Amino acid sequence: MAKPSSFPFAPLNNSPDRLVVAIEDVNDLWSILKEPFEARVPFRKATLNNKARNPVTAEQLPVEYILTTDARLRTRIPTDQLPLPLWYRSPYATVVLITCDDLDEYKNVLKPRLKALVQNEDREWFIVFVLKSVADSTNKLVRRVYSKLENEFSSKRRERCCKLELHGGETAVWDDLESKIVECIRITLDRRVLYYEEEVRKLSETRFLPTWNFGNFFIVKERLAFMFEMAQLQEDALREYDELEQIYLEIVNAPNVKAKEFGGTDIGDDRAALLEGLRKPFSQFVHDGVVREFDFRQYLFSRQAQLLFSLNRPAEVAARGNTFIMTFSRTLVPHEKKLPFCLREVWVITACLTLVKATAQRFTWRTAPDMEKDFYRLQADLYFYARTKFMRLADLIGYGKIIERSPCNSAALSMLPWPKPAVWPAVPSDAAARILAKEQFQAAQQNNLEGIALKNQLSLSPSVLLREANRRRASLSAGNLSEMVDTNRLSFSETSPAVDGGAPASLSPSTSKESLENTQPRPLETARSNIDPPMNLLEIHVAAEHALLNSITDETLRKSLTSVENFEEFYLDLTRKSADNFHRSSRKRHGVILDGEVAAVHYHRGALDAAAKLYEKVCALYASERWNALLAEVLPRLINCQRQLRDWSAYLFSCVKLLSVDSFLLSTEDRRYLQSEIVKLAHNGLKVPVFLDVSALITFAARGGPPLELCESDPGVLEVVVWSGFVEDVCMESLSLTLIATFTADEGAKVVKSLQTPVLKPGKNRVLIDIPPQRPGSYVLGALTGHLGQVRLRSHTYCSTSAASSKGGPPGSDDVLSYEKPLRPVLEVLQPRALVEIKAAVATGLLVREPQWVGIVIQPLNYSLKRAVVYISVGPGLCLESPQTAQLELYSSAFPHESGEKSEIDDNKGTMDFPSTPPPEGFEPLEIKNGTVVLSDWASTVASVLWVQVMATPDPEEKMPSTGIQIFPAPHPPASPKALPPRTTSSKASQLGFNHTLSINGSIQESRAPSFTCPFRTLVRTVSQGNDGTLFLQVTLKSQVEAIVTIVDAKLALQPGFSHVDDPEGRPSPSLLLPLSLSATREGALLFVVRSDLAARKEGNMLFPKSTLNVQYKISGDRRHGAHSHQGSHLLEYSSSFVLEMPVLEQLVAVGMLAILSKNLRVGQQIIFQWRVERLKEGRATLCFQREAGDAHGSDSTSKDEDAEELSYELKINEKSWMIAGRKKGSISLSQQLGARTVISMACVPLVTGHVHPPALHLANVSRPNISHSPAGPHLVCILPPDPCSALCVKKGI
Repeated sequence: MAKPSSFPFAPLNNSPDRLVVAIEDVNDLWSILKEPFEARVPFRKATLNNKARNPVTAEQLPVEYILTTDARLRTRIPTDQLPLPLWYRSPYATVVLITCDDLDEYKNVLKPRLKALVQNEDREWFIVFVLKSVADSTNKLVRRVYSKLENEFSSKRRERCCKLELHGGETAVWDDLESKIVECIRITLDRRVLYYEEEVRKLSETRFLPTWNFGNFFIVKERLAFMFEMAQLQEDALREYDELEQIYLEIVNAPNVKAKEFGGTDIGDDRAALLEGLRKPFSQFVHDGVVREFDFRQYLFSRQAQLLFSLNRPAEVAARGNTFIMTFSRTLVPHEKKLPFCLREVWVITACLTLVKATAQRFTWRTAPDMEKDFYRLQADLYFYARTKFMRLADLIGYGKIIERSPCNSAALSMLPWPKPAVWPAVPSDAAARILAKEQFQAAQQNNLEGIALKNQLSLSPSVLLREANRRRASLSAGNLSEMVDTNRLSFSETSPAVDGGAPASLSPSTSKESLENTQPRPLETARSNIDPPMNLLEIHVAAEHALLNSITDETLRKSLTSVENFEEFYLDLTRKSADNFHRSSRKRHGVILDGEVAAVHYHRGALDAAAKLYEKVCALYASERWNALLAEVLPRLINCQRQLRDWSAYLFSCVKLLSVDSFLLSTEDRRYLQSEIVKLAHNGLKVPVFLDVSALITFAARGGPPLELCESDPGVLEVVVWSGFVEDVCMESLSLTLIATFTADEGAKVVKSLQTPVLKPGKNRVLIDIPPQRPGSYVLGALTGHLGQVRLRSHTYCSTSAASSKGGPPGSDDVLSYEKPLRPVLEVLQPRALVEIKAAVATGLLVREPQWVGIVIQPLNYSLKRAVVYISVGPGLCLESPQTAQLELYSSAFPHESGEKSEIDDNKGTMDFPSTPPPEGFEPLEIKNGTVVLSDWASTVASVLWVQVMATPDPEEKMPSTGIQIFPAPHPPASPKALPPRTTSSKASQLGFNHTLSINGSIQESRAPSFTCPFRTLVRTVSQGNDGTLFLQVTLKSQVEAIVTIVDAKLALQPGFSHVDDPEGRPSPSLLLPLSLSATREGALLFVVRSDLAARKEGNMLFPKSTLNVQYKISGDRRHGAHSHQGSHLLEYSSSFVLEMPVLEQLVAVGMLAILSKNLRVGQQIIFQWRVERLKEGRATLCFQREAGDAHGSDSTSKDEDAEELSYELKINEKSWMIAGRKKGSISLSQQLGARTVISMACVPLVTGHVHPPALHLANVSRPNISHSPAGPHLVCILPPDPCSALCVKKGI
């Protein structure tokens, strides 16, 4: 079907909202069926195809039934002749209602009429055969008629007929009827969508031709969107409008496009029509070819918003609307000269408020928190944008004094330009009264804060309004710059900013008076020139106000500009709603900042309580974010509110907050005023105590270095550094600190006070805190508290800024921070400790039974041993000569080799600043009487060594003796030294006093033990190489001392049964070996040749047979390293006893392995091993040692037992190489006759290949020296791999 390029257009005021279904009532049945048909409308769960031919289920499909005889359808052009843009209004289905019970009537009358109705191919139809009564369902004629009807009008592909009972119809019949109607609608919709798409494609192809008309394209595109909207396919309809908007913007923004009428000049255009698409007959405008951008873009957005609302997506409407308003506002800028005065600002305000109201009414709570927060963010942005434009209008008409000159408002308005009309509005004829009223209003607006100087206020305008307005006057074509910018007529708000971003200069009183005089209206006779004189600022405000009130059509906005009270109400409403929505969204900071703007309005109105609450929220935000500059701007207003409300606690806290800001943000005079206010209230103005947190003003920290160390029950003094942020001295009544224990949470905080009444000066102060006795553990500083009159000050350790600066400084300056993380302990309380460390000077052994110098190291531990008494007691086995002369020397002199190495003794360890006598060079003799010696003064603070002579004479069965040492402060020696219990280690006990830092009130003991040892360790070895009884005896002497030992002479006294061969005196052989020198921990050997003497053995005493070695030696050693000789040339003696035994020389039994009978031994093959056991000497082999013992006792007669002897054997084998088949352990019976023999056989299986050790036979109850291994068995046996299997020997490929 051909489609014309232009179409006759019947304008529509609104788009249809329901699909039309035509009813062809052949037998006048609609009056009866109308009610049940319409009762099932709208259709539920109807499935239609979208533009992409995908099935979409509509929850509700509205349908309207219209008779074909109705005037609405009868006046329309048939569908086949209807222009394409109007097809969406045609019926989408035709329902034919018939009834008949006569076959002839059907053939002659009904059938021809039905043929005529259904011959149109573009019409979707189906026939409903109505049964008027229940009897008709059983009537054969009726059934024949319906059968004939189905055969002629239905087909296999599609059923076009259905029966419907007029009374008592089943639900399934109605569902089937509904499904057939939906099927007809779906087919018609798909066909018409194809037709529209084809037309859109043709129009798009001719888009760049000169004859192309956007109106035709828009009509086709929008009618397609109408059709989708009626079919409940809002997504497809929205997509059509998006494409239409995109194409229109491309056309408008294309270069070299002829400018057309923009619009916006009609009455009421200042009120946005974002959601009022039917405000103007837009379709008629399109038909007439007059498409104005101002109206068209708003119409498109209204249609998009309507579709989004029907989809229940108000958040998307808000998002799109926010973007559209900002974009369209920028579009209005080039056309501002042709538009009414301030239409751009008024349109933005009404658009934001209309959009906010509509979206808020339709928004429902969602489960997703992010979606909800984003919606409230959009609402807040719209309110804030409308608020900004409203403030520009208010500043334009002279209400700028009411607006708070905060950073938020300044940032918004300073970047917002003034209106730029072609002609600035003229001053009205009745301007005198208005100018006088505005003059009085501006004079009444004073914002002075008592006691604190106001900061320089920010500007609310991008440029001087006076210059901008006079430049756009209608009659001003030329003029003098001094006339256009008359500084005498500028108010405070219109003063230009200072150079380099400084604050605007304030007006002097004379200048302000002259300004007020010059603002009076000038009579017309004063204008003598052809050019009118420039308007002053008040005239500009009055002219703008007059123009706005005459042009604004929105009553709410117009009312808000009529008076100051109405302006404040509207401004407060916008600000509060914006803040509330910001609080609901994720932008909490914006909400708090706008709360400050609300607080400013309350402050101007005198509602100080509400203003103070909001200002507290703003100050809390600024303080937490460390925006100190902004905090300094708001705190003075809060302080003024709290002072007038007489809330002294909050007032003092705010004063402290303001004092704690950076120094450049507050003048010194203001700081002195605030400090005087605090001191005055603390001493006179408060009836009850007030607790005040001054952590931001007064900070503190412990002094540097290690923590103070105290012992339990000891008091002390702690030095604390306190930084004060006050500008003058503050006399505190008291100052205290809390100590917090780190070792337990149950200890709690303990309060300690200062020693003196402190006076805090500005900057750094050193305060001494008295520390009473505390429990052992570590303590950190908790909080600093003080009393200033009725004010209780409190400061915490965790402070992010110092008292004077937020940046801090070096530790020596007054701006150092007290912030420590983690906290460093300031006090360490220790358990009662030893004040003296005593240990042996030499760790190696000293000689026993010889006088030895024992070195005792005395190390003071952070304590002075002046006039200390050392008491030395010895235990059993030790002898201390008394009286004797001891020797005392400096530790570093006694052990100089340790000065360059890391030593356990440190001369500077724990030393105190006590006066000390210089130590002497070398030794200092000290007299010991009754085990008591007094230390010299020079040894009171340094480590020293006390040398005393002790001799150890231990019993052989006792442990090495020890020495007990005690130190007492003079003159308090132990009352009864003999009462001390015997000790196995050295001990020390201290009971001393100390000055400011440390004192010990108990007794502490610690044990140490000196070491005594013998000079040698003896090892004996005997070897026999013949049958004559001669033995070689080797005695090895190993040195056990850290000294050189020289053996001068040695003699061996043999036990009975042995005698010397070479030297009857028993000296070693050869004698030229002596003297023999042995170094420290070295060893040497002495050789003796002896012979066994059986006769002497029988005559001697055999109860305790021992041989004794007597050695005479000299020792050359240093007492600083260990053993030494007390007398230079004196020979020392050493004796050692041991027992000699005659080695076994007779072999009684022979065990030998016989030859292996098997050859080619292989893995897995059983092998028989045989061992022959033969007696070499008559008698029992297991009791040979008993016979020797019997001979030693002189028994000449030996009884020979003729019975057989039981010998136990065990087979030693490597289990990884062999497997035994037999008894691994057993016994054999062997006769005691000479030459008796027996054979032991054992079956074994080798497990590995190669040379392996064969099994070995051991006799368990016969000593090894009495066994002869003959014949000797093989050391290794060669084991071959197992025989190959023939089943695996198959050549590859055969």
